[in-house]
Amino acid sequence: MPGPLIHADADAFFASVALRRHPELLERPVVVAGGPVVACAAYPARAHGVRAGMSLLEARRACPGLVVLPLPGDEVEAVSDALLRLFAELVPAVEPGSMEEAFLDTSALSWSAAERLGHELRARVRRELGLPVTVGLGRTKLMAKTASRAAKPDGLRAITPDEETALRHHAPLGELWGVGERTRARLELAGVTTLGQLDRLDPPTLHRLCGTTMARRLRAMADGTDDAVVRPVRARRTLSAEAATSGWGRPDRTLAELVDVVVERVCHRAAEAGLAAATVTVLLRSGGEVRSGGEVGSGGEARTVRRGRLPRPGADPAEVRAVVSELLADHPEPPEILSVTLGDLVPADRPQQDALF
Repeated sequence: MPGPLIHADADAFFASVALRRHPELLERPVVVAGGPVVACAAYPARAHGVRAGMSLLEARRACPGLVVLPLPGDEVEAVSDALLRLFAELVPAVEPGSMEEAFLDTSALSWSAAERLGHELRARVRRELGLPVTVGLGRTKLMAKTASRAAKPDGLRAITPDEETALRHHAPLGELWGVGERTRARLELAGVTTLGQLDRLDPPTLHRLCGTTMARRLRAMADGTDDAVVRPVRARRTLSAEAATSGWGRPDRTLAELVDVVVERVCHRAAEAGLAAATVTVLLRSGGEVRSGGEVGSGGEARTVRRGRLPRPGADPAEVRAVVSELLADHPEPPEILSVTLGDLVPADRPQQDALF
């Protein structure tokens, strides 16, 4: 029987990075903010009902002793890279889920060996990066992520195959990774609130309520045939990085400075993964009015998306910067957030004629 997968997730990541400089605040209710809104709440603050996305005014009302620290944007990106590098030292394949979490391929290990590795991982991240990390072990990605959620904060939990069947049957739809509120609401109206109750719906009805892709995914979750393959960064088709113009207590950056930071970051990630890009996508976000060629994003934010191609496949910062600068030539004012995505990625050692053009 193959071993489990590991889901490793750094706890309250933004807050934990900021608290490395303030160990005296570890037991205090702390949030980090990049403006008038909470970006991340440490667990003592969460105990008072403070959550990400809450206004600082609301957060202070909920927790009068709240401590607000600046959002450590650039440091967060650097720590994220270091965290993923550490993961990659321990296992043959790592699939990042976000900047602070990833699935690790330990399928060649026994369950006991994978659990020992999970403890080693947590100890190394604490020692080398000063961060708490929660680890979950499971036969599939769903089970590994479910285990890590149950172990938070700063713990380790394994969901063994013996536990899995009963857990799947009783799993509430609202706690399933990747199942959105609309899908859950439609299924609840049909009398389905757990995975085990999916059997009440025939396949055409399930497809009608959820769409073909989600219906298949839910059915696989219920049957235990859901995704158990760790796909490393080298298999990724895109890589992104972003940075903000300013932060809480941090001076503004010019657009050129912002471009330099983001381009260096995303090109470094591509080079580390041995990937070459063919396309570049630039996303600018702000809370102001939509500019020419822009669109309205979620929450009413202004979004401008522009795309270009590199002269040849690669991840050279100078070439990527030139494309980004050309795409932003008529956009002199810096946005609140700039994101650069390298797309159509292929292994850098593949002949150039094989790249997508």
